[in-house]
Order: sequence, then C-alpha cells, then structure tokens
Amino acid sequence: MNILKRGWDWFWRQSFLSKVALVGLFAAFVPFVLPTVVAWFRPTIIHVGVAFYTYERGVQPQGMNTLYFFERRNLVSNCSIRREEQSVPSGRAMAPDPQAWVLIKLLLENVSDRDITHLRIGVRSPAINQATQLLTAPTLVATGNKEAPPDVKPLYVISIATVPASSSVVVSLKTPIDDYLREFIYDKRRPVTIQVPYVSADQFRQYPPIVSRTNAVKMLNREGVLRSDDEAFAAEKLQVTMLPPNESKDQEVAYRVLSRAKACSEAEAGVW
Repeated sequence: MNILKRGWDWFWRQSFLSKVALVGLFAAFVPFVLPTVVAWFRPTIIHVGVAFYTYERGVQPQGMNTLYFFERRNLVSNCSIRREEQSVPSGRAMAPDPQAWVLIKLLLENVSDRDITHLRIGVRSPAINQATQLLTAPTLVATGNKEAPPDVKPLYVISIATVPASSSVVVSLKTPIDDYLREFIYDKRRPVTIQVPYVSADQFRQYPPIVSRTNAVKMLNREGVLRSDDEAFAAEKLQVTMLPPNESKDQEVAYRVLSRAKACSEAEAGVW
C-alpha cells in the first residue's frame, strides 16, 4: 500500500506533459497484459492459436511453355511451405483462374471435460474485408459475419454451435489479395496482425483470450488431421487439364504473380 501511495505522489509531482505521456504509455500497455491478468484469476477452457499463410494459384510464361503452379507460404516469414508446378507447351492446357488469398488460421482447443456451446470469437485484422469467407470442416456447424460495434473498428465474428469436450477445431478466414492487400503486404511490407478482442459461450462470459502464435506448418498438419472430405480445399491441388491435339487455347492472364517466396528450410518455413 505504501508503494502505491509513493507512486501516486511521484506521479502528481510530474509536469503536465510527463503525466500525459505516462497515461498514454499505460493505456497502450494495458491491452497487452489484460488477457494474461484475466487468465491468472480465471483459467480459460478455450485456447486460441493463430497462424497466417498465403495461398497462390498462378500462371507464368516460360519461353515456348506455360508454367502452372500453386503455392502455400507462411505470410509472416514469406517462406514457401509447399509449391507444386507443371510446365506444358503454351496453348495446350487449361487451369483454374489465377488468384491469391490470405488465410488466417485459428486453432480452437477445448481443454475442459465438457462441451462448449454457442462459442463466439471476435476477430480483427487488416487481412479481413467485405470479401472474407469463413472456411471450416464440413462436420463443423459455424457461421461468420462482419459486425460494426459502436465506436470501434469492425469485427469479424465467428459463431460455432458446439466444440466437443477435449477436442480441437480449425477455422479459416480466407480473403482475396486485392490491390490494397498487395500494396499493404508486399510493397509497404507492413505486418499483418490479428486481434481477438473476445470469446464467449454458454459456459463463460465474454473475456479477452490469450492468443498463441502457432507455427504455420504445424497448423496445416494439425488441420489435415482434423479435416476430412472437405471440398472447400479441393482447389489446393495443381489441376491442369490437357487439351486434345486438335484444340488449342491461349489463356489470357491479367493476374500479377506475387513476388517469389524465400527459400527456407522445413524447420524455418512455419515460424513467426
């Protein structure tokens, strides 16, 4: 108590500008420590892990040939996680339209021995906009909506009907890379961040969770174990249709391929 009193007296002896600076620093510091303080007093039954990666499906001219490829890369380190490519003579094949997306992967772990029902997770990130889609395993009942609470930046709110006891789920927020995101990530090289202001459910009231940085490779491996027969990710395979000898088609490509990802070892590919 004496320490608090001495600290309070010291604060009031400071100049006006010093007080403003101290209050500003304190206000900026609180959001980072609040989840940890909450966890001390109320152990959480839901753990939240996050990873970012980019998925690109592209076409490039290669002399007399055309190179078709798809690649998944860690958005944070810009390391390639998986790349498949196929070179064929120009005009002799067709592939899906080229495009790139940012994917936010959320790993939600129910560490309790009871089901969590009506789970809601609020997510905020520069990589979320009106075109963002929610992707889940087909067995998971979930919806996603962009909401705009008063006086704060819009949130993307994920609602999950049930997370069974002692189980995990992975949900993805998939956003096409438009000119704004391309400039934000690759030209200005600004970091793509994520905030999870709150989680809530029937079993607990709304609170800010601790968000763990999850290795992108481990996240994808974990998702592969949890996911089964999900057609939403069927496009993440290199699918090139060869044309018959009497048919030829030159594919018009307006899409601009992303800058080449760094060559990293498997151990480095998924780190933040």
